[in-house]
Amino acid sequence: MPRRGRQGGRVFIDRGHNFPWNNLGEVTVLSSSLESVEKETLSLPILSDLFGRIPYGRTILALYDPDSQYSSLFVNIAAGHLRSGGDLLYIVSSKPSVEVREQFNNLGVNVAEYEAKDNAVLFDVYSVQMGAKSSEKYYSTTLNLNEVSIGIGESAPLWPAGTLVIGESFSNMAINQEGLYAKFSRKMISVWRNQRTVLIAGLGVDLHPPEFYQQMKLLTDGVFEIRLTEHGGEMINTIRVRSMKGQTCDTKLREVLFDANMKASLRILE
Repeated sequence: MPRRGRQGGRVFIDRGHNFPWNNLGEVTVLSSSLESVEKETLSLPILSDLFGRIPYGRTILALYDPDSQYSSLFVNIAAGHLRSGGDLLYIVSSKPSVEVREQFNNLGVNVAEYEAKDNAVLFDVYSVQMGAKSSEKYYSTTLNLNEVSIGIGESAPLWPAGTLVIGESFSNMAINQEGLYAKFSRKMISVWRNQRTVLIAGLGVDLHPPEFYQQMKLLTDGVFEIRLTEHGGEMINTIRVRSMKGQTCDTKLREVLFDANMKASLRILE
């Protein structure tokens, strides 16, 4: 196991450990972990219009149409959270990280500035999926779920309660190994829940067996859908909450509107 110790508010991990999440070496504990939290809930752009404030420790399953603008919506949520002073771990898995950074820039958020203050990490999983070299400081070197599970267990304690964790899409890791992925998800969700973060886990629809989606719904606390929907003779992006355990939520169907910079807003359709 890695050796951890604190010196001047810093956490150290022994580099000699076979650690699949590269370059974690020395990581600053985010300042918000040292401050008392008045209300242990997050108010998130877009999502809090649907769910209300989201308690720490919740995992929300985002079921999306692969052809929808789900990635742009996730970036909108993440960008607003950073602007409000929150901490962010964004797991890039659906496109090159340089494109995700550009999406943030278009919304007026320079992720590098937040990374420099230890408020954000873009973690690149996409490159290893493509067999390419990553340009990011933090990246995965494996898709082996057992190794990834070890990495999550050892890196999660570096993040303070109230961190927003967004996994754009875990479908590529789950395809053709849904049973193993469901077991992996139980541990992943448990780890982040114990850390009292808010986890948004993206999963593409119509890519896996129906029983797998049912398993994932049972494991998570809430579910919302991002769909391409025919409306008024054209295809539009829509969002709808399906459930949230222990609290009421707004289940009205909404259109997701994007301006020229892909800034998102919602419009109720019914």
